[in-house]
Amino acid sequence: SRGRDDSRGRDDSRGRDDASRVLDELASYERLARLGIRHAPAQAIDDSLEHSLVYPLAVKALSAAIPHKSDVGGVVLDVGNAEELRAAIKRIKAAAHADRCLVQQMVRGAGEALLGYVVDAQVGPIVMLAAGGVLAEVHRDRSIRLAPVDMESAFEMVDEVAAFRALRGYRGRAPADLEALAIAVVAMSRLAEDASVMEAEINPLVIMEEGRGVVAVDALVRVTT
Repeated sequence: SRGRDDSRGRDDSRGRDDASRVLDELASYERLARLGIRHAPAQAIDDSLEHSLVYPLAVKALSAAIPHKSDVGGVVLDVGNAEELRAAIKRIKAAAHADRCLVQQMVRGAGEALLGYVVDAQVGPIVMLAAGGVLAEVHRDRSIRLAPVDMESAFEMVDEVAAFRALRGYRGRAPADLEALAIAVVAMSRLAEDASVMEAEINPLVIMEEGRGVVAVDALVRVTT
C-alpha cells in the first residue's frame, strides 16, 4: 500500500495529559518492534541523499512535532529515482517546515488496518482494530476491547470489522494474513503492561497475503515524559 501518514480515525484527546510527548516515526517503529510488530524498511536521510532502500519510496517529514504529516504536505509517495527524491525532500521541507526527512520502501498488500491503543481516562487501556486509511473515517468500521487481549479475543475483533471479510479469499482472490493481524492486535494490546505508553497507532498496517504477515507503514507512539 502507501507508506503514508493518515490521521483519519485518530482522536488525539483520548487518555492524554500534558505530561507526554510524541515520538517521531522511526522512534515509534522502534518502540513497536519491541512488541514484535514489524515495519517497512525506513531510514532517516541527510543532504547526501544516500540510502540503502529500493525504489519506489515514500518520503516523509521526520519530526515528533509533525505527527500528522499528510495534513501539512509532509508526504510524497511513489518516488522512483534520485532526482525525484531530491525534489520530494525539497518540497516537504518547504511545505512542512521540517529539518529532517525519512525514506521508506513502498509496500503493497491485500488490505489495510488501523491498529490503535490508548489509555482512556474513564475505562483504562483499550485496543482498537479498524479498517485502515480512508475507510477508518468513512465507515467507522471498528472493534474495541479492554487491553490486554488474548488470541481468541483478537480473532473476534478481526471478525467484527466488516471490511476484513473481503480479505478471506473473496471471489477467487488470495486470502490475506488475518492470523498475523490477530497476532499484531495481541502484541499491541500488551502495551497495557507498559505504564510509559499513553497512546499508539499504526495506520495503515498493511495486511499481506496469507503467510506473509503484516507490515506497519506509519506509526505514532505517545509516551509519558
